[in-house]
Amino acid sequence: MRTIILFASDLDNTLIHSYKKADSNDICVEYKDEKALSYMTPYAYKLLERLNNRMDIVFAPLTTRSSEQYERIKLFKDTVPELALSANGGILYENGKKSQNWFNESKDLISDCYSEFEKGMDYFRDDDYVCFEIRLVDELFVFTRSSAPLTTKIVLESILDLNKVGVYNVGEKMYIFPNILTKGRAVRRLKENFSFEEVICAGDSEFDISMLNTADCALCPEQLKEYIRSENCISFDTEKQNFAEQILNYVLTERRGNI
Repeated sequence: MRTIILFASDLDNTLIHSYKKADSNDICVEYKDEKALSYMTPYAYKLLERLNNRMDIVFAPLTTRSSEQYERIKLFKDTVPELALSANGGILYENGKKSQNWFNESKDLISDCYSEFEKGMDYFRDDDYVCFEIRLVDELFVFTRSSAPLTTKIVLESILDLNKVGVYNVGEKMYIFPNILTKGRAVRRLKENFSFEEVICAGDSEFDISMLNTADCALCPEQLKEYIRSENCISFDTEKQNFAEQILNYVLTERRGNI
């Protein structure tokens, strides 16, 4: 492969932001049923286009979103990322097309987790706090919502095999993820399948920590830095400036000078 650098980045609250936080001149990159959902600042959008046109960098979005949710996002007008991963890295897109081999390998990796998924989904069905449909997303993880997420989480953790799966919540959103299906594992699989001389990762949340810890250079908000083991961790003040603008500018300028 021609590339020297892999730039693997989370999407939500890293490269893109919700319509709730969008300014009037921001660029919409996601619609659902004609409703605008996600945006980038004009400067971040321009920087990402420049980065994606670099011959020595492969930009790979790496998101926890389902494949359906990821496919709504249009980061570029006339092209798609060369590599992209959804479902926490369980699904790989190569030039916009899903890799069946990668998906089959992902299902093999989590084969001992399906009994835990069934156990968790059975509990969700009897949990009075669950306030959303219960989904087995992309055959790779379980999702629903709870009006009392911490209560639901405590009970789930008491009945599931935590050596196989983990229980997470983001607000009301509840997830049961295979422990092996992490963004960090996805980056390692990319390195095994492609030739990269350096890996740069960017992310903002708990789901991104494993990915950031696999990176040669980790980019994160200041509040996440204490959880990152990477010796080369660069943190940014996201209150001061848009996070996407800062990380993209870093990759295109400061980091390039260190390679």
